[in-house]
Amino acid sequence: MPLRLIAGPANAGKVELLLGRYLDALESSDGLEPTLIVPNRADVDRVERELLARRPALLGGSIGTFDDLFDRLVRGSEGALRRLGRVEQTLVVRRVVSGAQLDGYARSAVHAGFAESLERALGELDEGLLTPAAVEGELGALYAGYREELDRLGRWDRGLLRSHAVERLRTDLDAWHGEPVFAYGFEDLTGAEWALLEALAARTEVTVSLPYEPGRPVFAALRRTAEDLAGLASGAVEELPPRYGAVAPPALVHLERTLFADAPGEAPALDGVIRFF
Repeated sequence: MPLRLIAGPANAGKVELLLGRYLDALESSDGLEPTLIVPNRADVDRVERELLARRPALLGGSIGTFDDLFDRLVRGSEGALRRLGRVEQTLVVRRVVSGAQLDGYARSAVHAGFAESLERALGELDEGLLTPAAVEGELGALYAGYREELDRLGRWDRGLLRSHAVERLRTDLDAWHGEPVFAYGFEDLTGAEWALLEALAARTEVTVSLPYEPGRPVFAALRRTAEDLAGLASGAVEELPPRYGAVAPPALVHLERTLFADAPGEAPALDGVIRFF
């Protein structure tokens, strides 16, 4: 099943449309309760209040972050391991550093921030679903040592949990039963999050909202994400037109439409709507 992409500029009504379709799926008679993915924990509470303002009650469905969905996929699965806590992971990285042959990293390793920087780097490698074999040099050796220590402890970190969640979704028919998925607020996707959306789109209807207009400088950083999602959508792309002008003063509309443009044209009078501090 191809992914569906809703794209458009800021204030075009993308999230409003997405939430409306989530409610439609929630009220559908097919018995499949939808899942809504939001950027962070604060958004869960805010979106719940917004949905309750549209409907007197919400029965069924789920609203959570990507982390919530990854946890849901591995919960109770065969071979699932407990995830390291934040402090535990830091201690594991320090142990790996203390026992490693650092060679070229020896001078850097004497500084207190080395282990912290390495922990962030390992997290990025995990998020990209890379294995130690795919990483060359001393960083690859440290990554391999870190994974070996996790195996010895019988634990997962955040990246391993996400990797196993994606693998289960790809191979286990019981991992997902056709519940539709809706997601918004992601201007950049990690490798693990992209793999999850791709695996979900192979099994159910997935709708994603993305702030993007082709050809506009302000959205240039999102072009690759938009193109990748559009490719996964196989043409199922809904582009919403600008509508900020219906609710905002002309000066703000001009700013929104011409931000970072080489030739913004003549600006309307500010009329006190923009103040500089």
